[in-house]
Amino acid sequence: MTDALRPLPGADSLSPEVVAWFRDTVFILGPFPALSQTFIYREFDAISALGLPVNVLSTGRRRPDAPHLTETLRDIEKRALHLEHNSTRVLSSMGARLGSREVRETLRWMMGFPHRTPGHRARAAAAVLVAAYFMPELARRGIRYVHSHFAGFQTEIAMSLSRLLDVPYGCTWHAYGIYRDRNILEQKVAGARVVLSCTRHNVEHLRRLRPSDQDRIHLAYHGLDLARIPEAPPITPEAIPTVLAIGRLVAKKGFRHLVRAADLLKQEGHRFEVRFLGEGPDRRALEALIHELGLHDEVVFLGAKPNAEVFREVAASRVIAVPSVITPDGDVDGLPNVILEAMSMGRPVVGSRLSGISEVVFPGETGFLTEPGNARELATHLGDLLEDAALAQALGRNARNLIVRDFDIRKNVRNVIRYIADG
Repeated sequence: MTDALRPLPGADSLSPEVVAWFRDTVFILGPFPALSQTFIYREFDAISALGLPVNVLSTGRRRPDAPHLTETLRDIEKRALHLEHNSTRVLSSMGARLGSREVRETLRWMMGFPHRTPGHRARAAAAVLVAAYFMPELARRGIRYVHSHFAGFQTEIAMSLSRLLDVPYGCTWHAYGIYRDRNILEQKVAGARVVLSCTRHNVEHLRRLRPSDQDRIHLAYHGLDLARIPEAPPITPEAIPTVLAIGRLVAKKGFRHLVRAADLLKQEGHRFEVRFLGEGPDRRALEALIHELGLHDEVVFLGAKPNAEVFREVAASRVIAVPSVITPDGDVDGLPNVILEAMSMGRPVVGSRLSGISEVVFPGETGFLTEPGNARELATHLGDLLEDAALAQALGRNARNLIVRDFDIRKNVRNVIRYIADG
């Protein structure tokens, strides 16, 4: 992303009350900016394009000159409140705030929740101190609503600020906090003005968790700025078709099953190349498996790449593989952004029948689904697309149409605004 969104049609239809609400809202993030959170930043860009202010409080500062930031986001970053780590001034200020009766009472209140582990309890105490540190400035700015992204530390800060400032809080949650972190989720939902999540699977899970609060839990799909995504060439027969896998090299991505599927494809005589885009702690183990199976000519690691290079790789691919799994500690993908971007470029997806993936990958329509961890089934569907360019092209065309219909950021962001402003 390099340029801000153009003002959206109908921007003047937003009421003065909505504009005022966003002026007095602060979004709580982790380290900002972070390359892995572009799905959030697209939303901020689209909110700004409608003429609404975006105020950010972040728990850490990253380099603001990252090339993926638009001018709008650079401006948001300059105005953001950042927690400066290892700052004597910050630590001294937090210590001084503990002398405040309302901060001590908020700390006792937070410690009264049934935190999952001692580590979660300590983190929640830190959230109160962070909230206390920012409270005077947020009060000075007249903030009357706090909205967190992510269900863990950020929402614990939002809860604390809500109590200290006597304002409501809301949240937008993603898969990690819901399924792996899970700290005091029920209590967080119970106290929130609104809870948004980016897949129907997540929303249904949270509604089952708190049936009495289901009217405040809403689906808010992330959107794509389709004008910024390059048009990909049609899929045509090529000598060596490519299977592309994009994401951090971590267990929940299930990439070892893709390597085993590649071994099966090779044994069956398919000509292909599997290309991995991304880095992560599992790279060494994946390379060892590739060496064991003798797949050096079929599997390539490209490392992490900026958006422009990712788009070039998608355009050159036949099919995108997303073999996600649930890890023993509950970590799982939601609806990986790479699926939406690849589908928007007319590429079919072979993904796991898991979480939000099945909300966009429809067997025989936009791609194929496999059981998580089933390398044999994964190889079968990949093989079908490797051998049939016309089928891949037809599924890719359907995939593109679905994204245009349901995932245009210019449409989806209006739902987010409505939920945040109206509760």
